[in-house]
Amino acid sequence: MALRTIPFGMSFRDAKGFIGRVRFFVTGDAGVNTPDDFTAAADTLESAVQGLTNAALQSETGIAFNNLITLTYGTNAQYPAEWMKAVMQFSNGSTQIGRFKIPAPKIAIFDTDGVTVLNDGTQALVVAFVDAMKNADASGTYISNASGLPWTHFEGGLLRLGKQPRRFNERIKSSHLVAGEGE
Repeated sequence: MALRTIPFGMSFRDAKGFIGRVRFFVTGDAGVNTPDDFTAAADTLESAVQGLTNAALQSETGIAFNNLITLTYGTNAQYPAEWMKAVMQFSNGSTQIGRFKIPAPKIAIFDTDGVTVLNDGTQALVVAFVDAMKNADASGTYISNASGLPWTHFEGGLLRLGKQPRRFNERIKSSHLVAGEGE
């Protein structure tokens, strides 16, 4: 069995216009799996990631790029900014660790402290993301690291409040627009 690993990524726009990117890999049997199989695995993960974030999907790269996306801004919720990230940590049988930073995470995915990702099986958005990351689909394609090794363990997640970017030469969307101004 010859494995084929294909990168794909997504970018998200938050409520203020900042862009955050997430990158994954899809692996499958090069002799058995079709491009549609790889795309189906990517689409499943894309839906799961969209469920975790307040940001709006802006672009797809790699195999997942199969539809036209309307450019929009994300939701102005509790964690609205792209630089606020839910860092989800996975590992595989080779004890390699992968951290995936979901921009502008929804407050619903966190425990009551607002910092720790709720990982007890009761949060449907987290369960959908973990299932999409760990489990192969019906065709046998799965999400992996760059070497093609599948993620087998979800070790948890935390909120990371990064440094707010300083943009002086770009326009920033205001949450309070005067009628006739702005967009």
